Amino acid sequence: MATPIKAQDLTWLLMDRPNNLMQVNGLMFFDRTPSRQAVADIFMDRAVLKFRILSQIPVEEDGEWSWVDDPHFDLGRHVRHVELASFDHETLREHVGSQFSVPFPREHPLWEVQVVTGPDPKGPGAVMTRFHHGLADGIRLVQLALSVCDRAEGATPRTVGRNTDGEHHNPLAGVLRLAASSVRDGVDFARQAASTALHAGVSVATTNPLDLPHLVEEAVDLARHPVRLIDAMTDHAALDNESSNSWREVSRMLLADESQTGAWAGHPGVEKTVAWIDGYPLAGLRATARTLGGTLNDLLLAAVSLGLTDYLRERGADAPSDLSWLMPISLQPVDASLPPTLGNHFCVVQLSMPLGIDDHRALVRELHQRSTRLKNSAEPIIAFGTQQLIAHAPAAFAREVTNYFSGKTVGQLSNVPGPRVELTLGGMPVRSMLGWVPTSGDQPLGVCLFTYNDSLNIGFACDRRMIPDPDNLAAHVRRHVDDLVATGAAR
Repeated sequence: MATPIKAQDLTWLLMDRPNNLMQVNGLMFFDRTPSRQAVADIFMDRAVLKFRILSQIPVEEDGEWSWVDDPHFDLGRHVRHVELASFDHETLREHVGSQFSVPFPREHPLWEVQVVTGPDPKGPGAVMTRFHHGLADGIRLVQLALSVCDRAEGATPRTVGRNTDGEHHNPLAGVLRLAASSVRDGVDFARQAASTALHAGVSVATTNPLDLPHLVEEAVDLARHPVRLIDAMTDHAALDNESSNSWREVSRMLLADESQTGAWAGHPGVEKTVAWIDGYPLAGLRATARTLGGTLNDLLLAAVSLGLTDYLRERGADAPSDLSWLMPISLQPVDASLPPTLGNHFCVVQLSMPLGIDDHRALVRELHQRSTRLKNSAEPIIAFGTQQLIAHAPAAFAREVTNYFSGKTVGQLSNVPGPRVELTLGGMPVRSMLGWVPTSGDQPLGVCLFTYNDSLNIGFACDRRMIPDPDNLAAHVRRHVDDLVATGAAR
């Protein structure tokens, strides 16, 4: 039986490169590890038999791509036991990182589960999951984890996604909504701009003549960098002004300079390395975010910003004032029923992250404003359309478009809500759970913020040549999470 591959899945299926594979990787930690046979039986009953795509392969015929049953499907090829010399942090970290550059053979289904242990197969261990992005996005894979693990009341993550009513995303509806709001938003922007112009006129009239060269220099800088000019113009609109925000974010998407950090110049290599933070209590983080005037997401982005600033300075590289990321936005809520074909139901947008802001409240506030403008814009709709274009375009053109957008960003940054309670797999408690996002083009870094059982886990996936010490980067981010919590407690 052949099933046509949807455009949004084909985009990611064809984006593999030797130095950046489109794989979504995850890890479940156990104090007592279920056996390989138990895990294999569970995946067969709860995943493979329910989701036919897990026993199918992608096949191209006359330019059309379809999912076709693998006539030689063997579960033993996809669920295997890996015994490490020792199940310690460093040995596990090296093994996990080594798997990021191992491609899936296209003659078999594009997924694998590894039961990873030390010499004692019943002692502490982990279950590593590897799925090609062409099969599903991160949110769908969280739902798949819920399907595979033993049933638990209250495990479903909180509703997330741009569309939270359970219906399919409709790009046309978004365009019509944007058109309907344009008049209202235009009036709002004109009123704000007029007020600003009046104050600016008074300011210029009373400016010390000795300061005029500096003002001219700032004006020339804005002219050289159109994104900064558009930011300056749209700063005067309300945060929920969708028309103004759309011009702002789409201009950034099209006109922003390529990502430049002296420490990460050149092309990434094939070898990858990873690090992670796990088990940080969420309760204190939510309270801190409210105290500092932002959301939990704003607070976590602030910790990443501060950690990256310190890491780049430590390596002797001048940290840029902004660092752009590709950030996934789910187009369907996580609590919607899992589609039988899994699939990708998201788009990626650009998030500009400020670096070098040491004041915690100011940094959280700035990130909150940027995130709010991005959410209240049409960029997700346009990004979704761009992904459709890439999927249907000739391979050479699609690669150039991918290079164009990925070259403006340092990597992928994802915030994935995981199960809210402790899960079990084959009766064995899952102590912790985290994930990693893939990178595309020449991106050297992926950061995945993942919540599980009311705790925060962060996965860092890095190019080994450009970021050889991801544990150091993770330590910087962890320290700044502590610092942010301390700042919130002191207020």
